Amino acid sequence: METFDYIIVGAGSAGCVLADRLSRDPANRVLLLEAGGEDRSYLIGVPKGFSKLVLDPAHAWHYAVGQPRGNGVDVKESWVRGRGLGGSSSINGMIYVRGQPEDYEEWARRAGPEWSWDAMKQAFRAIEDHELGDDGVRGVGGPVGISVGHFRYPLAERLIAAGEQMGLARKDDLNREDQEGVGYFSHNIKGGRRQSASRTFLKAARGRPNLTVRTGVMVDRIAFDARRAARVACRIGERRVRFAASREIVVSASALQSPKLLQLSGIGPGALLRHHGIPVVHDSPDVGGHLLEHLGFTLTHRLKGGERGLNHRFRGLGLAGSILQYLAFHSGPLSSGPLEVGAFVKVDPAATRPDVQLYLGGATMVRPEGENVANPLPVVERQPGMSVYAQMLRLTSEGGLAIGGPDPDAPLDIRPNWLTTEHDRSLAVAMLKYIRAYLARPALADILGEEVLPGADVQSDEDILDMVYRSATCGTHAVGTCRMGRDENAVLDERLRVRGVEGLRVVDCSAMPALVSGNTNGPAMALGWRASDLILEDARLRNAA
Repeated sequence: METFDYIIVGAGSAGCVLADRLSRDPANRVLLLEAGGEDRSYLIGVPKGFSKLVLDPAHAWHYAVGQPRGNGVDVKESWVRGRGLGGSSSINGMIYVRGQPEDYEEWARRAGPEWSWDAMKQAFRAIEDHELGDDGVRGVGGPVGISVGHFRYPLAERLIAAGEQMGLARKDDLNREDQEGVGYFSHNIKGGRRQSASRTFLKAARGRPNLTVRTGVMVDRIAFDARRAARVACRIGERRVRFAASREIVVSASALQSPKLLQLSGIGPGALLRHHGIPVVHDSPDVGGHLLEHLGFTLTHRLKGGERGLNHRFRGLGLAGSILQYLAFHSGPLSSGPLEVGAFVKVDPAATRPDVQLYLGGATMVRPEGENVANPLPVVERQPGMSVYAQMLRLTSEGGLAIGGPDPDAPLDIRPNWLTTEHDRSLAVAMLKYIRAYLARPALADILGEEVLPGADVQSDEDILDMVYRSATCGTHAVGTCRMGRDENAVLDERLRVRGVEGLRVVDCSAMPALVSGNTNGPAMALGWRASDLILEDARLRNAA
């Protein structure tokens, strides 16, 4: 059994940052364990390659979620997470959003000043190499290249103009401290290539002799000596192995897998663990609880008046041309994220800051047959069309997840509890009405055709809400399932240490005590950076004692 100072479970967005930061000191022996494989696929570097990667079990985990929704609607949904080095940062849409300062002030209120906007802003600035330069908020010189709107086309400009006609300010950078506005999204893309956490933080770190990276390793449980996390029990194929940690084990396995690993290891709701015959190391009722997500809905339209959008660039000869353009110049529609234009808007009249994020672009996907499957098929439609995907940023409905048994391969029971509060239901209806008003602006009048989804016949609040129940999808931005906080019920303390035991931390989106106002990949990397500061600081204090 090999022994390391630090063992990191999961090579995702936060785990890669931790591996880099902790191994910079040659005195630290660091082991990074990843269940998936290496990130050698050429498609990982191609921004639009995510459309293929998310379907590939070699690169993505697929979690079945079938909890009945409101109005008696039973919808089957698949939650996708990255599998392999880089985790979800290797297969996501690369939309780079920090969130609003108020998000982190809420973190600070719940978990202490270590997580205030001032602290997190410095973490963001440290990881960024932003092409627009350092303005006191953006960072330059960091590992992650950030670019803004390199792929532009006439429909995208019309969509931005419609936003301006709605009263939104056009912004060259949507990641301002005042987030409200419209413009092209920032992406962690540089030179037309994806900037995943593994290809930024981990690539350079792997040359260090004190960092060991092992892929294809399933971590089943954490073992304790008394109440101290001491070892991880793993599978490599059919072989069972263990690795020991002399200082700390850091779990960075995602908002879905991290609480699962804690529960399997005896840290979680005591009644659940006893039901499955798992010895209780620490009864922590909130492990797997307080699940928060961004719920999204896509509205689609046909195009007319000669406007072709982008669908033709992803089919037949158009796709061939797009591939050649990308291979030759790393430009064109394959060099960008899923939908190019973004907007942060207020749809609730009482909102003091944006409560909905819009993603707008000139592509539409084929909808599955039947009404009980939420996820669209990864096939672009033949007819010209455009999409507006909208996410509610601060839902108040909380869900949860639990292991299905003591077998690590047993499926998770994931219950999002979508739209169980009046606030969330009202916001969903207001969101769709806002999108319709946005698309009715003069900038789009001569090119906007029939509304395909939800359809012009869906007008009443009741019908709108029913359609959201039937067609809404998760934003792949789950947080909170191992939340940090200063209250005794929080799974983690303000330094991300697991309460009730020693030598164990959780560092990933599960630790976030509240949602951020946007995509979570950037915040996950910044969280990993900030957590590294705390881990290294605690190590210095121990050594000095």
